[in-house]
Amino acid sequence: MKKFLLAHYEKIILAALLILFTALLYYSLVFIQQAQNKYVDAKVNPVQKPSDYETIDFSAGPKYKMETIFSEWNTVASEDDSANRTQLMAPYPMAECVFCHVLIPANAYPAIGETKNGKCPACGKALAPRIKVEENELAGKADQNGNNIPDEWEKEYNISSEYTHPDSDEDNDGFSLTQEFKAKTNPTDPLSHPNYITQVYVDAISQQRFTGLELVSVDMTKKDKKDWQATFNVVRNDRKRSEFVQIDRGTFKNNNVDFSVVDIEVDDKTQSPIVYIQRVGKVERIACRPKQAVYDPAPRVRFLNALFDTKFISQVGATFKLGTEKTGEELYTVVSADPATKAVVVESVGDTPQTYNIPLAPKDTPATTTTNSGSAIPGAPPTTPTRRDSSPFLQRQR
Repeated sequence: MKKFLLAHYEKIILAALLILFTALLYYSLVFIQQAQNKYVDAKVNPVQKPSDYETIDFSAGPKYKMETIFSEWNTVASEDDSANRTQLMAPYPMAECVFCHVLIPANAYPAIGETKNGKCPACGKALAPRIKVEENELAGKADQNGNNIPDEWEKEYNISSEYTHPDSDEDNDGFSLTQEFKAKTNPTDPLSHPNYITQVYVDAISQQRFTGLELVSVDMTKKDKKDWQATFNVVRNDRKRSEFVQIDRGTFKNNNVDFSVVDIEVDDKTQSPIVYIQRVGKVERIACRPKQAVYDPAPRVRFLNALFDTKFISQVGATFKLGTEKTGEELYTVVSADPATKAVVVESVGDTPQTYNIPLAPKDTPATTTTNSGSAIPGAPPTTPTRRDSSPFLQRQR
């Protein structure tokens, strides 16, 4: 036996290794098969795990009700209770565009108090900011379409269902249905609406400098003041030159504007001369001191028309126009403007003038199109500002 083992030990070891390898291969195949059976069984018969979140009934409680979510838009809650339930997310607030009537995100309408218009992502038209209606205005009054405007008021003016959205503007006068309801004006008549001046704010006040105009010196050697001679530096045809003028004798031109000297005085404190000039055709006294900038005595005011998202410029003593012939033209004169306090007073032009104190524009006022209005130069042509709908609701008036 010993001789046999010594003669065939290599074969015996090889046979043992072969048997061990076969056994390991068998058990590996069995393990793989069992794992596959478990994977298939888990897919075919999955174990139902308990929910790890709480199901919310969005129809219970006022803050989840559809009429609350859409309280500021023309939307009525669905009669189907299942429309108010979900296990995944809350209903996304949507609103109807007053122009194309497509459902759009509710935040496309700017928040209450904003001055900048929004934009419909579907049709691209401007959407006016929302306006809050006090609840007591609807106390005891039917409002079936949920637009915070009584049905009886809508019926009084035969307002069709197409124009019952609170931000709609059936008569195209710029004021929404809600604004006309609050002002008790006729929403179907473009001549019946709140005064446009109520939507105008003060954006900035400044005094315009006469570029290039400078008093150089005054020759006061003569006894008669009318013989005193003032020397000005002016700009004419883009070139700087000197002009020599006397009181009520001749005129001089600066940047295409004609001036004349109306008076010359001596400052009691500084003993320096003060030359008073005026633009030809106007009655005014513009003070000029040697080597100092010359400013228009009438402050210029930049107004913000929040209703149409435009800015326009006028000045004290000038008249500007709001509205059109179709919606009613309103003329206003700038009575006073204080650059220090930003206080601006305008007065309506008509048989019974009314005075308005124009408030300051909100600090977050967006950049808008600016136009000039209320020319101080006789004969200046009227201009019309650019609006999104190209309607001339603000025109320049001399």
